[in-house]
Amino acid sequence: MEDKLTIKSGTARKDHVVPPGQRKLFLIVSFVEGAAVMIIELLGAKIVAPFYGTSMYVWASVLGVTLIALSGGYFIGGSVSNKYKDKSPLFAILAVGAILIIIAPGIAPTIMMATADLGVRIGSLISVSIYLLPPIFCMGMVSPIIIQLINQSQANAGQTAGTIYAISTVGGILATFLAGFVLIPELGIRTTATVTGLVLIVISAIGMLSRKQKTQAILSLGIFVFSIPFVYGKSTVDPAITVQYQSSGILGEWTVVDHRGFDKDGRQVNTRQLLLNGIDQTFTNVGIQPFSVWRYPHKITALAGIKPAKSKALLLGMGGGSIAYNLIRLGFELDIVELDERIPFIAEKWFGYDPTSAHLIIDDARHYIRNTAEKYDVVILDIVNGEVQPSHMFTQEGLRELKTALNEDALVIVNFQGQLDTEDPILSRAPRSVIKTFESIGYKMFAVKNESRLISADLLMYGTPGSLNIKEALSQNLRYNELLSNDRFSAADYAPITGYESGDVEVMTDDKPNLELLNTPTVLNWRKNKIEYTVNGLIKKGVPIY
Repeated sequence: MEDKLTIKSGTARKDHVVPPGQRKLFLIVSFVEGAAVMIIELLGAKIVAPFYGTSMYVWASVLGVTLIALSGGYFIGGSVSNKYKDKSPLFAILAVGAILIIIAPGIAPTIMMATADLGVRIGSLISVSIYLLPPIFCMGMVSPIIIQLINQSQANAGQTAGTIYAISTVGGILATFLAGFVLIPELGIRTTATVTGLVLIVISAIGMLSRKQKTQAILSLGIFVFSIPFVYGKSTVDPAITVQYQSSGILGEWTVVDHRGFDKDGRQVNTRQLLLNGIDQTFTNVGIQPFSVWRYPHKITALAGIKPAKSKALLLGMGGGSIAYNLIRLGFELDIVELDERIPFIAEKWFGYDPTSAHLIIDDARHYIRNTAEKYDVVILDIVNGEVQPSHMFTQEGLRELKTALNEDALVIVNFQGQLDTEDPILSRAPRSVIKTFESIGYKMFAVKNESRLISADLLMYGTPGSLNIKEALSQNLRYNELLSNDRFSAADYAPITGYESGDVEVMTDDKPNLELLNTPTVLNWRKNKIEYTVNGLIKKGVPIY
């Protein structure tokens, strides 16, 4: 590689030939810069998720800002490389980028709180632009400067540029896997940012020392050390709140929070929440978990109970284990499919779930369905990443694969978010499309009237791929009523919504999985409400969002 990068132009002065040691250092810088860009991009998405979610609007903001920052960095870096040449600020730029990476997790919550009233689309775009654009802009400047330093003659300019960008890309590829599979899940957002910044600051200091810039090297390292307390400093947490657990997983930021309060009679009540990217996934009273405080898990289980004990049940999406706990109490032989491997630990440690009571599979729900040889009597789809439903589960192809894993008289239950019994057709497009997609391949589907008028309220759908007479089964006394002492369910709780038309919505396919687009009003409304809770219920009370 050194031979390829050697200046061969006869007109080049000898002092313009880059020493081999410097060339090796420049190649290392290129590799690390490419790695840093991808780590910063992943961190940028993880940082914004607990506040603004992981919808396509948020990802569009992250990706768009990344590309803007890189293009700007490339352009300005090219200008800087021509202007300074031998007195290149390469290592100073690297040091500035390192500091900006380190402090990003520390300043991001304040930035997002300041943009909270702007909504998901504008708020996430402005927030990401402030804390993500500057460090990536610095990284974008690096490659043009390195190319200029290595190839001060025109002879090998193309070869040099290709080599630098190839090395940078390889660094980015390796860092993507390392950060996504190891660093962020195991170390968390703040420590991953700090480690990335530390590697950059050390390399920049080495580069400065190699150019006899001792003062700049000491100053860079000093700023890095000074930044650590800022990033890891802890605010005073409201004494009524205890953060039991916090960790980044494949789906986002998981948080377990306990709240101490009092009921109407003055008795102390301790509640426990499981949050994914700031949105509640499980809600229990401490001491009786995983029994849910919410009604919908019990409503789902009571419906599943029209099937007899010993029936084979499949639960897609585990959460804190409330629905799984209820199904086991009803005597189902239960399989659970959960994508995030952290959830079983959380459910067992903080929500009292017994891991020996069911068969747990860590897998993508559709992948498992496609490959399983099992046949199920009941399938419950309770899958949501924060406020976003996985569109690939609700396409014709996905539901057809599900059908192959069901017995003829199986019961399918879907916990959805949104409104169907509404006069505004825009608000009902997503659930109407889901029902129409189910029915297009032979399912008989029904939806239950919301118990809440909120746009983002839980919408229960149920149906069968074949011969099950659900109406007749519901007319009998539900088995779950024998287990639930303070509430009872009857056929009236599952009365289907009527009078809606599904003809004007599309059937979803793998080629056009438009669920999130169709459900935009629900997604944005849900996140808007949760931003208010995140600000007032967590951040202002001293609870870190990651």
